[in-house]
Amino acid sequence: MDKHDFNFPHLRPDQPQNDQPYVRLMIFFNKRADITEEQMNDWWRSVHADLSMSVPGWSAHCSRYIQFRQPSKLREQAKSCGMDILEYDAMGEMHVKSLDDWLEFSASPAFSKKLVEDGKNFMDGNIKVMIGHDNLVFGATTARSSGSDGILIDDKRLKPAESKL
Repeated sequence: MDKHDFNFPHLRPDQPQNDQPYVRLMIFFNKRADITEEQMNDWWRSVHADLSMSVPGWSAHCSRYIQFRQPSKLREQAKSCGMDILEYDAMGEMHVKSLDDWLEFSASPAFSKKLVEDGKNFMDGNIKVMIGHDNLVFGATTARSSGSDGILIDDKRLKPAESKL
């Protein structure tokens, strides 16, 4: 690799990463073929979200839950710009203590009865998962994570964009 003069010395390879103290679990899925994008999103953002928050113990095992959807209009726009798009309609993201803790919680009858069964209302059943740790480079950590901030927006070492005028 080429030699690089670092503007941010804590990003050097010999420095520790800013790993956040949670495991990020991302579940990628597609909607059922017999429902529209709007139907999938309406169900997921309302009914499934409400069921998730209602599972006893949810907040003891999950510190953050995000629903990310990829609308076809944006997907097509990105493709027209030459981007290679992941062919999933949506991704559910949770921040959890550990994989073992999440597996134990998700195997509970309350979880599987409410959430696994409800998934059949909007998901095609074929899910893919990514799991790992965040190395937070830029931005503030989440309040409950007890992690460390990355470089913050008001850091004087950040350079303003050059004007095109």
